[in-house]
Amino acid sequence: MRKLAGLLVALATIGGGPNLTAAQENEGPTFVFGASTSILWDINDPDDPGFNAATYSSFEQDESFNIDLVQLGVSGSRGRASYGATLDFGDLAAAAGDSADGDVALQTAFLSYDFDGAGVTAGRFGTPIGYEVLEPWGNAHISRSWGWSAQPINHDGIHVHGQAGILEAMIGAVNGFTVADTDGNDIDDEKGVIGSVAAAINDALGLYFAGIFTEEEDTTDTLMLNAIVSGSVPAGGEMSYAIEGNWRQDDPEGAPTTEFWNVTGYLGMAFGAAGFAVRADYTDDEGIVVPVAGTGLWGVTLTGSYALVDGVTVRLEYRHDDADEDVFGDGSSLDDTLDTIQAQVIWTPEL
Repeated sequence: MRKLAGLLVALATIGGGPNLTAAQENEGPTFVFGASTSILWDINDPDDPGFNAATYSSFEQDESFNIDLVQLGVSGSRGRASYGATLDFGDLAAAAGDSADGDVALQTAFLSYDFDGAGVTAGRFGTPIGYEVLEPWGNAHISRSWGWSAQPINHDGIHVHGQAGILEAMIGAVNGFTVADTDGNDIDDEKGVIGSVAAAINDALGLYFAGIFTEEEDTTDTLMLNAIVSGSVPAGGEMSYAIEGNWRQDDPEGAPTTEFWNVTGYLGMAFGAAGFAVRADYTDDEGIVVPVAGTGLWGVTLTGSYALVDGVTVRLEYRHDDADEDVFGDGSSLDDTLDTIQAQVIWTPEL
């Protein structure tokens, strides 16, 4: 997971910037590849998955085999300059925003320059907000938390980043809350502001804070804040934890302001090739993500994994969600529940 180990290293990676302490030498190009396929069962057995699909590995069909994501990436450096890009294929590609048909998307494409202690990155880069990522192999679970549903994924813009001791920070300007080229990459003259601050105190404790403010289409002010406490400790195997808080407010012109807040806890254990992870989250939403305003929603997710060989991992997951409004497709009127079972194979070979 992105912020599980080494918040400072993770920040440079997700921000699309270079490692400021690395030797200024030519490296790459280095190519990366990742692929994920899955099958899932929605125990509610809805005729139309509707909102249930937000808990699915591919965000698509129930009781189906899916190609969740196939990703090709390239990165490298020439002296103080570095570059990178990722191209997505499959069901999750549409979530990256730049997708005409929903199956292919340019997730990132950036150039960076290191000014010896500070750097600048321009282009399309990953969001600094959030603990989970779009790539299945970057998360300990098959599905994603409700907090991730309210977060951006990537941005078009520019940011500067630097570090001092255990602190690293970035601030930048972006076109909007996230990339949305299908509707126009920058359909107004407004720009958003993003920023983050990280402190890697030790392996057991890292602190992270990020935020974004945008005015979408000259009509809606959107503010989102994200905070993460995470670390890892030896405990028989390797135990990792994280606690994430999310708050978002949408203030549309001429309409009531809506808010979303979420708290998610993550705990993972690794024992050689085997791993086990649990996630628990609670969300209160006034209609930003959940279709019925004023819904309280909590969920628990249990995921087991096993590395068959280097680069190939199989996972099995059970997830239970409970809402105090009728939002899931199970025909009930109150105390709505959802249960899913999913299996996934991930392939991330070294190239």
